[in-house]
Amino acid sequence: MRKLALTLIALTTAAHADNTLLVGDGQIDGSKLQPYELTWRQCSLQDGKWLAGNDLTERLVAIGDGVLRIQQRVQRKDGSMVRSSSYFDRHSFAPLRLEQRIVAADGAELGGAAHSLDDQGYSGHRSRGGETKEVAGAATNAMLHGGAMGLPLATLEYQHEPLVFAASMIGFDATYEVIATWAGKESFEFKGKNVEAWMIDIEWHHVELGDVYPPGPDASGGRYWVVHNPPSGFPYVPRYKTDAYAVEFVAGNCPINR
Repeated sequence: MRKLALTLIALTTAAHADNTLLVGDGQIDGSKLQPYELTWRQCSLQDGKWLAGNDLTERLVAIGDGVLRIQQRVQRKDGSMVRSSSYFDRHSFAPLRLEQRIVAADGAELGGAAHSLDDQGYSGHRSRGGETKEVAGAATNAMLHGGAMGLPLATLEYQHEPLVFAASMIGFDATYEVIATWAGKESFEFKGKNVEAWMIDIEWHHVELGDVYPPGPDASGGRYWVVHNPPSGFPYVPRYKTDAYAVEFVAGNCPINR
């Protein structure tokens, strides 16, 4: 599957004269990322109205010189908590291990997952309702983690041509060819100063199914807003939005009042 994904990238690159990014080729440099702990709003579009979801708190830390860890937690309205920890090579942002725990309000374990990745694929387990299942698949550490693509993209310089790379969503056992297009710039006000964000539209090509998710904030592929060198207290990725979902640090679509 990895060979197929890279073959598709090569074909797309040849057809559209796009740039290609390969994890570990030096274009991404995760060592540029500074630790933070910040909270984003989440919301979804239902019947033409944006409805508030659960807030997402994310913490980035460096473990020595070699590993970055992203910890996320979401407190649900029923009192349960979803916690995830994702580990990446600090320099290339290659995904190494992905973990998740779902805990009830009374502390009982509701489910979870753990996956380890190498250059051959991934393996691990998923649990739910007291049952555990061993899993394995084709997603490798040569593909960006589709649930955390904004951060590595924020380390890049502004791209004047579309950028093509491989990504995966292990939760869906899916691999993708992704085409990222830098679509302009937008300024946000933060503590009395303007912060420049770059808009990056994302087009997803599902390798296994052949489905295409078109780019842009009003399409299913979505748009990232990224900040290459944010001030203290401001995130590298202040917003991601599709036609049906948004997660944002700065106000946009998500209701502020609950």
